[in-house]
Amino acid sequence: MSRTFGVEMPYLYGDPIKCTGCRICELYCALCHERALNPKKARLRIVRMEPAIDKPVACRQCADPPCAKVCPTTAITRNNKLDIVILDQKKCIGCGACVEACPFGAIWLHPESKKALKCDLCQACVPRCPTNALSVVTSDKLADKKRFDVVNRLKPTLIKRAPLPSI
Repeated sequence: MSRTFGVEMPYLYGDPIKCTGCRICELYCALCHERALNPKKARLRIVRMEPAIDKPVACRQCADPPCAKVCPTTAITRNNKLDIVILDQKKCIGCGACVEACPFGAIWLHPESKKALKCDLCQACVPRCPTNALSVVTSDKLADKKRFDVVNRLKPTLIKRAPLPSI
């Protein structure tokens, strides 16, 4: 379970149903962090699985981050007070061990400096998404939403199958 001290950790979630693959989030992220309109410099990525299926990918802010465990310079640490995984660019040597260790594929190397890049949960991209595909969630809140959505979809069928008691 992804919890720290009993508190559910927030992360940037990209809804593949709402995402159109426009990549505005990548461009805005790169602009905010790098002052460049280059999606390869963004801290999140849009993964295109098929022509109409796009999924935003960003750091999940793991409770026990595998990327931090393999970093030889402790450039990646977990800040439990802020509830995020921090990447110190000054300590990073660009070895790529964190890239290989991340189970979500949410870390990559900067195209020029060759140092690691990952979402810092600044949330600048969230209000820029034209389809509201991005949000900061916790696993519990996302699961609650999914349960509600399933019940909502089944509601017409359930109402037909289960007669209401007469009063």
